[in-house]
Order: sequence, then structure tokens, then C-alpha cells
Amino acid sequence: MAKHRRISNKAIVILKIISALGLLFSCCLYLFMNFDSFKNDLGLNSDMPLGSAENPWYHLVFPILLILGFCFVIYYVGNMIIRVEAKQIWKADNLFVLYQIVFNGLLLVTIWRWFLLDLSNALFPSIIMIISGTLNLCTPKIIDNNNQDF
Repeated sequence: MAKHRRISNKAIVILKIISALGLLFSCCLYLFMNFDSFKNDLGLNSDMPLGSAENPWYHLVFPILLILGFCFVIYYVGNMIIRVEAKQIWKADNLFVLYQIVFNGLLLVTIWRWFLLDLSNALFPSIIMIISGTLNLCTPKIIDNNNQDF
């Protein structure tokens, strides 16, 4: 006898899309609330050139990781939406492990950056990021059960 779940695969995909969009929103919020810090990190501030004692080269890693994270989350959401529209929901979860790696990396680097530079605007985006990650971890895996429920 097959075990029936109360939540459909389509609902699982929608929850995962919402949590990924929450991550994207929190990263964008973090970027725009601390835009001057990002300009300094990229070396766009003439008072603090990149590679100086006030702005070492490793500060460049954070904006690069954040931008790559943005791009991947947009690709992940797009992939999931395309799979839903193509009636291939069981394939929508194929990037889940990579998404978890990117999400945890963004979370760690954001919190590390928050404690390292003492950015006062990082608390709210970090809370949104933690809530969206918890939502994503609580959603079950998509199951291919070969029926028309997809």
C-alpha cells in the first residue's frame, strides 16, 4: 500500500520557489542597505583603494560571491518555473543540492561579513535569509510516482 502525502508535488515546488525568492530578496535588501560598503569592497571609493590596508583584497570575495549567488538563485527559480510549466515537476528538484550549497555559502558569508564589519543593516536581511532557509529545509523532496498529479 502506497503512502499518500498531504502535500502535492506542485505545492512543494511553489514552497521552494517562495523560499528561493525570499533568499533573493534578502540578498538584494542586504546589498542596497549597505551599498557604500560594497562600493568600498569593489575599490570604487578613491579614499580606500582596493589592496590598501583599509581595504584588503579579500574584501573583494564577498561581493563576487553575492553576485554569483544572485545569478544562481535566479537560474534555480527559472528552472523550477519552467519545469512546472512543462509538466515535468519531478525534474524541478535536480538542482536542490547545489542550491543548498549556494544558500549555506551565502548565509555564512553574510553573517561572517556582518560580524566582521559590524554592519548595522544586516540583521533584518539575515533573519529573512534564515526564515527562507528553514522553509526550504522543511519542504519534503519531490517524488516521481508516475501519475498525472504532476
